Amino acid sequence: MKYHLVTLGCAKNTVDSMRLEAALRGGRHLAVEQPDEADLILVNTCGFIDAAKDESIETVRDLDANRRPGQQLVVVGCLTQIAEAEVKRAVPGIDATFGAEQWDAIAASVGAASETYDIPAAALPILGQPSAYLKISDGCDRPCTFCIIPTIKGRMHSGPNRQLIAEARMFAAAGAKELVLVAQDLTAYGEDEGERDGLAALLEELSAAVPDVSWLRLMYAYPGKVTPRLAETIAALPNVVPYLDIPLQHGSDAVLRRMKRPTLAKARRSLEVMRTAVPDVVLRTTFIVGFPGETESEFKQLLRFAEEEAFDHLGAFTYSPQPGTPAGDMPGQIPEEVKQERYGRLMELGQRISLASNRAMVGREVDVLVESREPSTSQTGEPVVVGRTYRDAPEVDGLAFLKGTYPMGALVRARVDGALPYDLLCSPVPVPVRG
Repeated sequence: MKYHLVTLGCAKNTVDSMRLEAALRGGRHLAVEQPDEADLILVNTCGFIDAAKDESIETVRDLDANRRPGQQLVVVGCLTQIAEAEVKRAVPGIDATFGAEQWDAIAASVGAASETYDIPAAALPILGQPSAYLKISDGCDRPCTFCIIPTIKGRMHSGPNRQLIAEARMFAAAGAKELVLVAQDLTAYGEDEGERDGLAALLEELSAAVPDVSWLRLMYAYPGKVTPRLAETIAALPNVVPYLDIPLQHGSDAVLRRMKRPTLAKARRSLEVMRTAVPDVVLRTTFIVGFPGETESEFKQLLRFAEEEAFDHLGAFTYSPQPGTPAGDMPGQIPEEVKQERYGRLMELGQRISLASNRAMVGREVDVLVESREPSTSQTGEPVVVGRTYRDAPEVDGLAFLKGTYPMGALVRARVDGALPYDLLCSPVPVPVRG
């Protein structure tokens, strides 16, 4: 059977899709690039916020409208886990739906033996880029009032250590230069097994197991759970990049209490632990603006906090009420125009901070991981390739524009010549290219 898989949502969904593909290919099914070439069309949906729900339903609706007679359309993942009836009402012609992490059932429904699910995701080729995502756990035990993830994914459950090491090794064998560790909460890894500092221990094993992977990157650490051992492990391991994403969500203790998130004091302790142990650390965070009851004064506290901490990368979302979450029923819902106005002010501040951080890099030497397949031409007629430095995570942070012609996946030593609000302008320095 020929199949076409569409993946929506976050990097964790990308990993889920790879695991689904491992089962499908293990059952001798063949991936095709275009939906009209497929016997089976699968959509792995996202249901985290309203915009993601709308995108998922529109994608399914478009695929349904354009499929030929006899093509199967199967919808799976987070949205069908929590809103299966809504999806079926929106697109009545769907052939089947499955919830999150039902990979065995999906594979069996299309004739792939369930035992093939145990094939590590990394047995698949790395498609398109020299970076890959390694999901180390799923689900979440945190009580955040705005989040539907525990309803979708259930309690936090860590991935088996042996499987994660195997996946990392096969990504390395396939040529990955960067592994991005993702989870709802990386710092909870191993807690379900009674382990303390499980993430630090896993990092030590991964670093030794895949020495040819130049960058191991951590996304989604929980405030207050960044321990001294974790920070010291990041500092000590040669292929763990000095980068950490800690989604803090707000800068007002009153709002954080309504969110049931850690206090600012705990957040600051985590930031201090990282900055003390890893002086060159790059810190990313995200904030929610327009949470129920957010006053102008509370929003200004968020602005002050963001400016004081000067995060290298700052992302933001406007609050989106989720049915079934405590915050969805809270009084004081903020008008959309107020959310958008506050979002604009926060992002303007983040851009200024990012530009200052990038300007501080001018004159320094860094490695650039080349991501473009072919060079483009600059305004001066020189070839330029697109890549990233260790300071930037794939898909969410900035880029590095590097003069010259280099293959995708090469690590090129470069000097930073200029800075844009989110991106760096670089030139190669005369050392051997690693690739």
